[in-house]
Amino acid sequence: MRRLLPMVEGHGEDRAVPLLIRRILEAQGIYDVELLSAQRKGEYPTVVRDFNKLFQAATLVKAPILWVMDFDSKDYDFPVKEAQHLLARAESLRRGWPIKIAFLVKEYETLFLIDEAATRKVFPDIPAKMPFPKNPESIRGAKEWLSKARPDAGKAYKPMVDQAKITAHLDLDLLRARSSDFAHLERAVLELARADIPT
Repeated sequence: MRRLLPMVEGHGEDRAVPLLIRRILEAQGIYDVELLSAQRKGEYPTVVRDFNKLFQAATLVKAPILWVMDFDSKDYDFPVKEAQHLLARAESLRRGWPIKIAFLVKEYETLFLIDEAATRKVFPDIPAKMPFPKNPESIRGAKEWLSKARPDAGKAYKPMVDQAKITAHLDLDLLRARSSDFAHLERAVLELARADIPT
């Protein structure tokens, strides 16, 4: 059986990202990929600094690597450029190792703002008259938006509790149509599901 190693930022993503990957695979009828436990490696600036060490340690698992990160830092340029930079570093360290970098602009929760129906299903207390952002990927602070949208201050959005719940309801067809970041992540998952590690 083929295997796949997800690398994520932190708490919340370590449950939500594997769930999203499984849903992507199952939607394509792929059931023969063992999804390994997600490894939390921190935000993008930390990954850039420690990439060589983190990547080489990850290859010890002997599986293709999908690295999913938010792209909300003001200190870096375009996500495509940054991904290419990391992939070049990976290639110089372990030639031919299957790895994909999937950035989400600005953060994982942006997907929830794109799919209003899924978010309202988990958060039915968001007022019906509350309009969701027309351009979610332009918003810095999707987590904060979700918290403010809920009328009860005691019901703030909590990644460790809510991220996987909403992920379970996301409409993959809708996300693919409205988010180039999700479409890229989906393609990365499907390519890695068929990838072999170098011997």
